[in-house]
This record gives sequence, structure tokens and C-alpha cells, in this order.
Amino acid sequence: MTKNKSLDNELNLIVALDLTRMDPILLKYVSYLSNVWKVKHLYFTHNIKQSKLYNLYEDFLKDDITVEDIVERELERSIKENYNGNAPHTVVITSDNYTESIIADLAKEYDIDVVVMGNKDELQGTGAIPQKLVRMLNRHLLLVPEDARHSLQKMLVPVDFSSNSAKAFSAAKSLGSDDNKEIQALHVYNIPSFYFPYIDTQKAKDKTSAHLHARFDQYRKKHRLPRDIDFIHIDREEHSVVEIIEREAEKGNFDIILMSARGGNNITSLFIGSITNDLLLMNRTMPLLVVK
Repeated sequence: MTKNKSLDNELNLIVALDLTRMDPILLKYVSYLSNVWKVKHLYFTHNIKQSKLYNLYEDFLKDDITVEDIVERELERSIKENYNGNAPHTVVITSDNYTESIIADLAKEYDIDVVVMGNKDELQGTGAIPQKLVRMLNRHLLLVPEDARHSLQKMLVPVDFSSNSAKAFSAAKSLGSDDNKEIQALHVYNIPSFYFPYIDTQKAKDKTSAHLHARFDQYRKKHRLPRDIDFIHIDREEHSVVEIIEREAEKGNFDIILMSARGGNNITSLFIGSITNDLLLMNRTMPLLVVK
């Protein structure tokens, strides 16, 4: 039976720490989340990758201490300094070459609802772990960048009119406070430029606009979305879909982007392949919640 992952429920969170300067940022952001979400328990995790360097350190340690002991002490110190939320927590230390597999296993073992990680920018690596986790997890994945604000009032939801993308709106309704909450739906489309010499460009755009607004209205009613969701549509022209999403998120000063992990089909979906990968890799200033 599939677990109900509604963000209205009491939540178990895994927070992946890596002993870098991202850890205090994540711990402070999760402190904020524990005040606006119903957080039941937090699992602060760190995976020690096996390596020759790891074994070398072990050779120099005293008999009564291990690398795991050192890592746990450092994590506890950072947690004490930076986490001030009310939710109880447990520190989990693992040792494996494949961090994404360990996180996926822990998510199952501890009945996790949301996995929280630092956004993989140039300070942290290639972003391969979030990309793999999106495919492996049946949980929400929240990526938090260095400059994330402690606010969840303005939310941007890219939409492709699929049932899967409707899940992101359900998650958005559960985030933050209902007071002054703003949810904006964004649909990115394209009219191929080779049509323009043969059609009236303005009329084509006006007709497309009317069609998309009517389609979103039907979509909103079908999925019982709030009437106050603002819907915008943008012709990407020569830009990529990811560039438009990021541009609108920055321009609108949004607090978070929410997107479904999967879109409507395997051919034209907004949320597959390179689009998903690119969004996961972008060095945005606001968090990204990938909804399952």
C-alpha cells in the first residue's frame, strides 16, 4: 500500500549532512520547517564513503575511538549550535560507497516523508546524488540552497496539465501559513518560429493565451485547485524550459519551486530527462521541492 505523503500529516524527515559549510544552513532551515510543518521526527544522517584515505585515518586512531565516533561528535556539535527546532532528532551514521542507496534504504526503514539535502552547487559536487534519488525515492525531495529564505509564502508551480503535476499543487496548499499565501502556476510553451512568416503572430499568441487559460480553468476544476491560483503562460521562444522557470522564479522573488517528479507522458512531459536534471542542478536562490 502506498504511503500517504501529504504535507498536512505529521512528518518524518531525513536531513543529509556532509560536514561542510552547508550543514549550518540546512540545520537552520530545518529549524524553520519544524515550526511551520508538523514534524514528528528528524533523522540527521551522514554517510562515510569507504576509501583508502578512510582506512589510513583508522590506522592512526586510538584503540578506543573510530572514524564514526569522530563524525558523530562533529555532527552533534553542529546540531547543538545550529538546530533550534522543537522536533526530536536522531543522528544516523552510515558507511557505504553509495550515499544515494543508503538514503533510499533509510527512507524506507524510518518511514520518511521528505528527504532534505543541500543544493548541489560548485561547493558540494556534481548533483548526481539528487538526480539518482529522484528516481529511487518514493518520497518528496527538498533541495535547499545557501541563500534560502525562511519563508514559504510565495510558491511557483510549473504545470503541464497532467495529473502528476497536480500533486505539486496539493503539496503547495499544505506548505506554510494560509495567511497571504501566493501560489502561481507557470506553463511554458512554444510556437515554432517557422510558422511566423505564414501566420499573424499576435493573433496566434492571443488565441494560444485564450486556449491555455480555458485549459487551466478546466484543469483547476478537475483537480479541485484553489480559485486564487494565479496562472501565467510564457512562450519560451529561443530559451529552454528550465531557463524560463528559473527566470520567472527569480523575477517573482519566489520562496520555493514545487514540481512533480513525473509529468503527463513519456514524450512531451515537462518533467522528464534533461529538464528534471537541469532543474536539480541549477544554483537557484530558492529551495526546490520535487513532489512524489
